[in-house]
Formats: sequence, structure tokens, C-alpha cells
Amino acid sequence: MFAAVTKAWLLVASVCLLSAVAQADGQDFSGTVGKIFDGDSFLVRPAQGRDIDVRLQDIDAPEKTQPYGNTARAALVKLIGERQVFVDVIETDRYGRKVVRVYREPDRLDVVKELVRGGHVWVYRRTIHDQSLIPLEDAARARHLGLWALPESDRLPPWQYRYIQRQKPKRSALNALERAQPGAFHQPIAPVTSGIVIFPGTESRGEAGARWPVVIPQPVEITDQLYAQR
Repeated sequence: MFAAVTKAWLLVASVCLLSAVAQADGQDFSGTVGKIFDGDSFLVRPAQGRDIDVRLQDIDAPEKTQPYGNTARAALVKLIGERQVFVDVIETDRYGRKVVRVYREPDRLDVVKELVRGGHVWVYRRTIHDQSLIPLEDAARARHLGLWALPESDRLPPWQYRYIQRQKPKRSALNALERAQPGAFHQPIAPVTSGIVIFPGTESRGEAGARWPVVIPQPVEITDQLYAQR
């Protein structure tokens, strides 16, 4: 009798362990929505296991410090806050979050499409997988729904906003260095002798040794791709 109970307990434990491993490996699962961070990312707690950090695929919500950021989050809370959902896991991103499509239970509402339809998020067209989101966004824009009712100056795509925020410390450091060393970034450039062609990123040791001026163009950082209109 004791052996049978032990075997049954081990079987249950094995099933639970396999379920946890499957979730860790990126398998689809059902659960309850927990904390919602913004308009496209939140936690989901499966029936068994810890909270899983997820991010909705193909969309980008305004950051909380942007115009409409808090409204986008409130829209997602209204849709799925503390609700049961089915999570279709696509992949894991570089931050360890599950990139997903989420369907509300029991009506199977596609949360990504509903957010786009209401004008609460941007469609991230640079790497889009679901092309059906584009006409939904176009319709929301035409009807001035959600963030599309904002003045154009307040409708900065969130990926551009994040890029600008990342550059601020670099600009501040350069400004501080410029103040400490006035003119350090404005040294005169010697003219290139006529007849000498110097290609980007190359340096001729022979010309340098002969005291010919050598120009080595510096690489230019390319910003995030601008939001492409259809």
C-alpha cells in the first residue's frame, strides 16, 4: 500500500515538474493576469508555477512617461486585468520575457488586435508578423481613436522615444567635457593635399610617414528606423 502511494506521489510530482519545464521552454499555457506594467507587458501566473513575464508581439505601447502612456496601460487593465487568459508563446526576448499573443478567456478575444483597434498602441511594422494589424491601425488613425487623437507633436513612436532617452546621458557627458575643455571639439582640420584620395576607415602609413595629412572619417551612429507610413 505504502509503495503504491509513493509511486502515485512520484507520478504527480513528475507531471508538475514536466509542466514547469515545458513552460520554461516556451510552451503555450493558461493563467491569470497579474501586475500590468504598461500597455504591452505584464505578468501571467499559470495554475502551477511562478509568474511569467510576457510582452505582446507586433505592438509597442507608449512609455509611461510619454503622452497616453498611462491611458494605454489602463486600456490593457480594462481588457484583461486579473482575468484568465490563454498565452500563445512565440519566443523569448533578450530580456528573458516571453513574446506572446494573448487571448482572453472565455470569449477568446485577441488582445493585440483589440488594443490596435482601439488606437491604444503602435504597430511595430519593422518586424511585423501579423499583417492584418496594419489595416486595423490605419482605421484607428483615420477615426482619431486613442493616441491618434493626440496632437501630432505628442505622437512620438515609443521606440524613437526610448532612443532619445538613451542618448541623453551621452549628450550630457559630452556637454560637460566641452565646458571643462572649451574648444576641444572644434580644432581646425588640416586640408587634404590635392591629388590624394583617402578612403573611409583607411590610413596610408607611407603618406603618414611622409607628413601628408591623413583623414580617417569616424563612423556615424544610425538611429532607429523612423516609423514607416504605409
